[in-house]
Parts: sequence; C-alpha cells; structure tokens
Amino acid sequence: MTAPGTAGDPPVDAATFRHVVGHLASGVTLVTTSTDRGRFGMTASSVTSLSLDPPMMLACLNKSSTTCAAVSSAGAYAVNVLGQGQGHLAQQFASPAPDKFAGLRVARGVLGVPVLSDALARIECEVVEEVGAATHTIFLGRVVSAEADEGSPLTYFRGGFGRFEFARDDEVYQRARLQVLERMYAPDAVLHLDDLAYSLGVDKPAAFYALTRLTADGLVRRDPERGYVVVPFDLRTSDETFAARCAIELGVIDMVVGRVPEAEVAELRHRFEAMAALLVGERFVDFDGYLDANYAFHETLVSLAHSAPLTTAFAQLHIKSVMTRSFGVTPVTSQSFIEAQRGITEGVERGDADAARAAVYRYTELATQRVRQILEQTGGRL
Repeated sequence: MTAPGTAGDPPVDAATFRHVVGHLASGVTLVTTSTDRGRFGMTASSVTSLSLDPPMMLACLNKSSTTCAAVSSAGAYAVNVLGQGQGHLAQQFASPAPDKFAGLRVARGVLGVPVLSDALARIECEVVEEVGAATHTIFLGRVVSAEADEGSPLTYFRGGFGRFEFARDDEVYQRARLQVLERMYAPDAVLHLDDLAYSLGVDKPAAFYALTRLTADGLVRRDPERGYVVVPFDLRTSDETFAARCAIELGVIDMVVGRVPEAEVAELRHRFEAMAALLVGERFVDFDGYLDANYAFHETLVSLAHSAPLTTAFAQLHIKSVMTRSFGVTPVTSQSFIEAQRGITEGVERGDADAARAAVYRYTELATQRVRQILEQTGGRL
C-alpha cells in the first residue's frame, strides 16, 4: 500500500489546484519587452522579487505566449506593476490584440524595452538565466532600473482582482478586532472558526482571514491543541515590554546622541511630525495610523545606532500589539504622550543626551500608567 502523500496518490486535478491557489493573493503586473518584430506584453501574476543583493526579479511566463518567446529572444523585460483602478489594463494585456499598447503612454527603458509610464511601479531586468518548468519558463532577471509612484497595488485573489474582496475581508477583521478589544471574549477563550463566522455574519474564509490577522497582531495565538485562543494581557506583560523598549532606547541615546548625521536627525523629526499629526487635542485622528506612525518613530530612533542586534531586539518586543491592548478602543488619550516624544526628538536634535534620556523615562512612565488605568477598569486582565 502506498503511504498517504506519496507519488502514488492521484494527482490534484487542475480545477481544484486553480481554486486553492486562487487564495494566494498576488500583485498584478504586465511583463513587456520588444524585439525586431515589435512590442510584446502580457498580464502576469507569477512575478516576484528574488534577491536584494544583487537586486533580482523572477518572472514565470507560459511557454505558449508570444511574450515568453520575445523575452527569451530579447534577453530583457520590464515588470510594470499595476495600481488599483488599472484592472482594465490587466484585461487588455490578457486578451489577444494587434496592438496591446494602443492608447497608452509608453517610454523606452534603459534596456530598450517598452515601459508603461502610468504603471504604479516599473522594474527593468536583464535576463541572466532561463529555467524550464512544465508549461512555463522562469526568467531570472538582474534589475537595472526600478522606480515607483505613490499608490496601492492591484491584487489578484480568489480568481479575480481582489480589491473588493480585500476591502470586505479587512472590514470583517476590523469588526473581529473590535470584539476582542472590547472584551467580548474572556482571556484565554477559544475562538472557533464556525462560531466567529456566525457571529460576524460572514463565510469561513473571511473569518479565517480575520483570525490570521488577529494572530499577527498578537491579540490571538494559535494553540496546537486548542486552536485560536485570546491572548491574556496583564500588567507584567506591559511592564516588561515597556521596560525593554526603554532600555534599548536609552542605550541608543548613550551611543549616538551628539554624533547623529543631520539627515538622520531630520528623518527622526519627520517621523515625529507624522505621528503628532494623528493626535489632535486629546483624540486620535486615526488610531491604527497612530500606532503605525508611533512604531515608525521609535524604530527610527533605534536605527540611529546602526546596530542589527538592537533593531532585531526592538522588533521582537511586538510593541504595536502591546499598545493596541494598552489604549484599547477608546479614541481619547493624552497629549502628554506626544510631548514626551517631542522631548526625545528635541534632545536628539540638540545633541542633549540627558534631555533625551529624561524624555524616554517620561514616555515609559506614561505608557505604564496608561496600562494600569485600563487594567483597573477591567479587573486586572484584558
């Protein structure tokens, strides 16, 4: 008897495989090139970055396409990343046409390949290797030019362009997150997929997406035996996390304040201003945006030391998760948090290590007090 999972099992049929991998979200790109026979292009989602050093891209193209043959002949290609609202271009390049580039702004890239000026991002690659794989050819390309504009990418998900699917799933995640933060579930309670889907009035895939996002947030953990469990939050957890962040930042200040390059000081100021703009008076303009901006500010402060171990240690604190639980769901907070972080910024700017250190201590004290207030309101645990 052949053991399960071996080559003796019936192969997965194409329809089933297509359905399953449709749940793997991917960006939508147009791969373009040119030869002496003209310009060629096709819609492709099997495109990804391969390495950073050296910068390389991977593009997987069907051997039956004329674009695949053209890329092989030209030895070069461009990856044009589409933005939201450009789904019509994906359809245009996925369908046969005498001139797929008709009506588009097209520039000639440094490798001589056509580049779409209005694409969200444009990456030109020189083919360094071709690998045959069943019905496709994999092109490994060395990046020679890359540029991007502001905006959000078009995505392919569940057999179609996934902007609307993602918008719906993100809304479901936000509702599930609110339930956890408002303590609708007891600490250490098990979140069953069926029950969560029923309570949110959604299908299981959307509920599962919410659970995976909650796990990434640190609000839920995956227990091998019990399933998804609400993570308890107590004073010890927050105290240890904030104390660790304080120690890291104090170490950075002692290492670098007074010797920070002007450009890096300016970046810290930029991060502070972006964060401060999201707290007006005593209210968050955008709570999630504030959390992201706050993390970016403190991450930038730690990065001043140019120390990989310190940066890694800071990342492993999962500060955003702790802050989410600390602030809860209330839109009200205090400007004293901003003022303490302003003190850190100004201390670095003036080269005043003592002032910066005092501000770090003050910010840590405020954060610790905030958690104590929340825990007093909830009986000691979240």
